[in-house]
Amino acid sequence: MPELAENENYYYADGERVTLVPSRQFLAVRADEEQVNTLSARAGAASPDPQQPVNVLRIPDHDLVVLKMDGTEGAAAAAGAFAMADTAGDTSAVGPPVYETVTEGHEDSPTGLVDVGELIVKLAPGGNSAALLKKHHLAVVTEDYPEPGASLVRTTREQDSGVAIANELHEQDGVEFAIPNFVRLSPRLHSVEEAAQVTDMPEEAGPSYTPNDPLLSSQWGIAKIRCPEPWNISRGSSAISVAVIDEGGNAHEDYSLAPGYDARFNDNNPTPNSSDGHGVACAGIVAARANNGRGIAGVAPNSRVRHIRIAYGIGGGFWSTTDAVIAAGVRRAVDLGADVLSNSWGSGASTVVTNAFRYASTNGRGGKGTPIAAATGNGDVLGVGYPARLSPQIRGFLAVGASNQWDQRKSKTSLDGETWWGSNYGPQVDVVAPGVKIPTTDIMGAGGYSSGNYVTTFNGTSSATPHVAGLMALILAVDPGLRSWEVEDIIKLSAKGLGASGRDDHFGFGRIDARAALEATSRIWSQTRVTPVFLGSGRDAYLRVRIRIFNPGINTVRLNNLRFRSMAPDGSVRDEFVFQGNPGPVLSARSGHDVTFTNLLLRANGNSSRWSYRWSINWGYTYWRPSSPALPLSAAEFRVEEAVALDESQGLAEVGATVEGDDEGGSGDSTTVDDMGVGETAATTDGDSVTIDRATKGITICVR
Repeated sequence: MPELAENENYYYADGERVTLVPSRQFLAVRADEEQVNTLSARAGAASPDPQQPVNVLRIPDHDLVVLKMDGTEGAAAAAGAFAMADTAGDTSAVGPPVYETVTEGHEDSPTGLVDVGELIVKLAPGGNSAALLKKHHLAVVTEDYPEPGASLVRTTREQDSGVAIANELHEQDGVEFAIPNFVRLSPRLHSVEEAAQVTDMPEEAGPSYTPNDPLLSSQWGIAKIRCPEPWNISRGSSAISVAVIDEGGNAHEDYSLAPGYDARFNDNNPTPNSSDGHGVACAGIVAARANNGRGIAGVAPNSRVRHIRIAYGIGGGFWSTTDAVIAAGVRRAVDLGADVLSNSWGSGASTVVTNAFRYASTNGRGGKGTPIAAATGNGDVLGVGYPARLSPQIRGFLAVGASNQWDQRKSKTSLDGETWWGSNYGPQVDVVAPGVKIPTTDIMGAGGYSSGNYVTTFNGTSSATPHVAGLMALILAVDPGLRSWEVEDIIKLSAKGLGASGRDDHFGFGRIDARAALEATSRIWSQTRVTPVFLGSGRDAYLRVRIRIFNPGINTVRLNNLRFRSMAPDGSVRDEFVFQGNPGPVLSARSGHDVTFTNLLLRANGNSSRWSYRWSINWGYTYWRPSSPALPLSAAEFRVEEAVALDESQGLAEVGATVEGDDEGGSGDSTTVDDMGVGETAATTDGDSVTIDRATKGITICVR
């Protein structure tokens, strides 16, 4: 392995040194199109092991070819000799150096960093850019890119090391940061290798809304996260868009688009290469339309997708991008108005990429912050990949691992049988989501993974992440006013714990639960139980009613009033119960507080021989949003906010939607009807109650 100069064996990311080593996996070669074809034809002959031939990866943006070897000294020497021979002994044809980082150079998922002589430099106020550029033989490529005040520059001398110059500049006074703009060669975070058919379906089922999409029955992940069940609460909104930051995408028959962006070419056309189906597959999981008789149903089927292209495939399961392109893509997604960022990719640490995500957290959605989901990586190792490991540093940012049909962390030995990958784990993991054998959309026609418009075996933390991004979109459709850290709290607090009590390094807070999350997003809930009873000598029909008002969410809620009406067949009011608070009871956030009205007795229609009833309920309430996150960024346990005096000026009054019901029967038949059943997270403790019995004219008030 060649020696590195002292100022080349590291680079700076987020102010910290990241150690570099020469790559044993990759060798860069300068080649035109004709030479590329020759290299490809002769690649197999260069390998010392015919079973592991040298792969030739094309990077046309920089007129480079990268040879991917098996990591041994023999393979590196053979590839080097092969490259030199193929360019007729022209030493200038051997391309720029390729590095790996000591934390990312896993043999099963190598990542290459090619020093192409580009830097991103941002001066402190008052810095002299002209003098700096002249001294270090640098030329400006683009100003105010990829963030305001920064410049993309390149060396003007072939022999100069971009890494060495960046380090020298970064360590000078008057420079805010200087970093190499590496061309990053990263493995895609997925695999579509076929495996055994799933026969063990999730135990949770019973959706309130069942669409007619042909592949819905195969979407075990949708059922596992209890997604169809709350679709009667929300199926998303066209006003909410999710930026799928990936390989790009274009129009598809099964999801709706919002304007996107191609950060590679700096234009508004993110159409992918024909073989780059990764972004389209992620998009379908987020927002494929439901009940259209086609394909699948996404987690948030009424929401829209913004394709943001930051990379392109270069063969061998790898894609290519640069730090500047990634950062520009993230920032443009925020500026276009994306409500959620979905990131099914991994890269090395980069100051400008971290800055871009911080920009999303602080400036997105008019200052409320843009929620972010990012994949932990597929190496089955203790160590969450970048950018997912930023989660403890940025509010509203969730690091997403993958789980399987049995609610196991996906590993190489988990029951699903996919032995070639596993979900990375560690202290930064926030939640897990389904990531094995996921049916989803594919590039329309012959492109992508299949010859059709859908693929049924998409997987990896790549497929887990858009499940979480889709849930973020559902939550924001219910309450667009939420701040990004409130979305984070809702998802963590509503997740179904799978490992050790509280948070753990394999599952984070658990597997996401869409129903529980939307219940927690809605500010107030009711459960109404209605039973017809027959009283008096005439066996007149009455309604015995139990009403429970509860708050499973992150807001503090006060019930101001409630009205339950029993109505005649023509819709006129036959009887009613009215509660008027002065003030009403307060239901603290996540406290289990509720208010229950029991044994309310109201007149219905008819008698035991022939009876019917119609009823409606509505209420008014005031709510207070939380003043700070319930979950500190590094906490493993959540806390319940202490009760404090409510600031009336900060309270927001609303009227709940009217809920209605009806039934009829005869000959003394009666049934008990439950409306709006509660989810797993709802408290079951009885609260204050009022009992009214018209037969005995008795009233009982119980305060707990």
